[in-house]
Amino acid sequence: MSIETYVAVLHDTDATPVDREPVLCPLQPDRQPKPIIDHEGVLYELLGDQSPGDGVFDYRRTSDPGGE
Repeated sequence: MSIETYVAVLHDTDATPVDREPVLCPLQPDRQPKPIIDHEGVLYELLGDQSPGDGVFDYRRTSDPGGE
């Protein structure tokens, strides 16, 4: 059994990419991206309606490490 994945591109805001590599994430059982991901203790929220056509999804930071 293989695990289907997608690429999450992390942003500090809606328009500014974070200065790090995209993150590989597993799809949910319904083959949709996770609405929120935790990367190195920072939460990121999926941005709006996005087409899964290319397997790349944009996420916006919602919290800082340590909950600040």
